[in-house]
Amino acid sequence: MANCAKLRSLHSYRHALAISALAALAFAIASKPTVAQERQAAFDADCLIEPSARVELGASVSGLVKDVLADRGDAVTAGQIVAELDSGVERASLEVARARAENDHEVLSKRSRMEYLTKKSNRITKLAEVKAATEASRDESDSDLKQAEQELREAELSVRMAQLELRRSEALLEQRMIRSPYDGVVIERTLSPGAYLHDQAHVLTIMQTDPLFVEVYLPLERLGKIQVGDLAEVYPEVPVGRSLTAKVSVVDPFIDAPSATFGVRLTLDNPDGSVPAGLRCTIRFRTLVAGQRHDAG
Repeated sequence: MANCAKLRSLHSYRHALAISALAALAFAIASKPTVAQERQAAFDADCLIEPSARVELGASVSGLVKDVLADRGDAVTAGQIVAELDSGVERASLEVARARAENDHEVLSKRSRMEYLTKKSNRITKLAEVKAATEASRDESDSDLKQAEQELREAELSVRMAQLELRRSEALLEQRMIRSPYDGVVIERTLSPGAYLHDQAHVLTIMQTDPLFVEVYLPLERLGKIQVGDLAEVYPEVPVGRSLTAKVSVVDPFIDAPSATFGVRLTLDNPDGSVPAGLRCTIRFRTLVAGQRHDAG
């Protein structure tokens, strides 16, 4: 009888373990995302890495190219002079304007004369009050003082006009300088020293590589699942060979009817310039699953 009781107890224990295991398995199956949900959580799309800006550099005036200071493949910085037109006349005009703007001798002379006439007028006024000077002499002194004040104002105005002319000459010279509008890389050089630059031509083509733009077109069913500010993993083709993180900056509010797609632009920081523009890539987004949003990672 004792052996039968032990057997019944062991059987009950195994039955309880089996029920517990089945319950755990059922809970795991219920809590695990389905294949469809996993596909909804992460999906890949083809993309293209492009420069954030591209500009053909010319000048606001026409002229003979004096020098080109950058060539294809050179890195340039914002404000750097990359080319220069012939500016001999503008430089000479600038020197004349600077000399005039810095010449304040006439102002100093007129100011000194006015100070002298002010003191003289004060003395004559005091003498006239005690009848030691005539009214005519006081009127003459006052008139001389007013004339000196007017001459000082005219001299100061002349200096001011000379300073404005200096600024104008500097601006005219600056028009002959061609500067890079941003940090970037020269990808094309079209003119050399001695060539004539007209209003339809350009000297260099520069593209901005920090940041880069990642352009991708997604199918219509993804509309509303991508939001500005979302993160995504970008997998460029070789030679980068590593994943990068980009942030959604533009989601087109319209659909391309023939292809039933919409465009998305992401911004990719590239401070060291290690990622070249023009690469094809694959991008992985994280979208909504069961009402929750997941970042890329």
